[in-house]
Amino acid sequence: MIYKPGDPLTCRVEAQEPGGYGVTLLPSGIKGFLPSHEPIAIGLVVPSTFVCMNGEKALLSYAFIIGTTEQVQLSTASNEEMAFSVWADSNPVRGRLQRAVDLFMPPIAGVPLRKNVAAGESDQFIARLEQEGFTGCVKVDSESRPSRSAALFYKGRAVGGIYTKKSMREPYPMQASLMLMLEDLRKSDTEVEFYVLPDDFVLSLSSLFLGVSLERNRGVNNEKLMRKITSRFKEKKTTGCISLQETVPCALGFVFRGKFIGAYSIEDRRFDTSESYFLEQCKIRASFEMEAFLLPEAVESDSMLFGYSLSAEPFTAAQV
Repeated sequence: MIYKPGDPLTCRVEAQEPGGYGVTLLPSGIKGFLPSHEPIAIGLVVPSTFVCMNGEKALLSYAFIIGTTEQVQLSTASNEEMAFSVWADSNPVRGRLQRAVDLFMPPIAGVPLRKNVAAGESDQFIARLEQEGFTGCVKVDSESRPSRSAALFYKGRAVGGIYTKKSMREPYPMQASLMLMLEDLRKSDTEVEFYVLPDDFVLSLSSLFLGVSLERNRGVNNEKLMRKITSRFKEKKTTGCISLQETVPCALGFVFRGKFIGAYSIEDRRFDTSESYFLEQCKIRASFEMEAFLLPEAVESDSMLFGYSLSAEPFTAAQV
């Protein structure tokens, strides 16, 4: 049986997995992964939405989002493009973190490049990043707004976005942040900072924006909890990110396919590849909240074009 992204389905919950549940699609019998922040009784039959296949396993979202129906019916995008649209629309991690542009780590090697982008050249600059498959970070400071923004790119597509202004009370969702960043670029000549980051770190960091919340705790032993979380990642060979935060994130731990690959202290602007460094951050911030995010394997499969194309709608429709 062939499913398309956005198809409404039913599935039977079989077993709990990190970030959700293993399920069986009905009546096909195909196995799948259903992300869920809420407990679901084993054996229960629940509604779901098909996202894409990862090998012989289906990636689903928990409920059929009303806006997705029209989006799927009217879209002329490829199944791979639509798979990401359905995923981002129906299973986001949005707005829970009070994020600042400094959340995006500086380059691991080398120094950032700077370029003055004229207002009339902003779309060409963004299109070139997509065409060249840029993986890394772009930061924008707008003096006229005034605002700061940043976008995280993976193979030319945006997988993270932050937009901040002094007048803000709540953080903007990712898609809105990206659209506002483009609006700033189109309105005036702006100096842009950009730099390359390794694929594994970008995918890990992208789970803060496009992943599944794996665990969230405050008032527990963060060192012990961190060991528990990294053990889960290692066992399943999965990718994700661990955030230590008070009112804002202060330290991040990166995991790629089960391996701890580094940590970044946002306060100190220090990066370290050792797991012991992040454990030390956990000890120092023992009372802080810890939250872990999981990035499903399917986002790296051929079944999904992971990330937003900033050279396509709705981003081009927002031109001024």
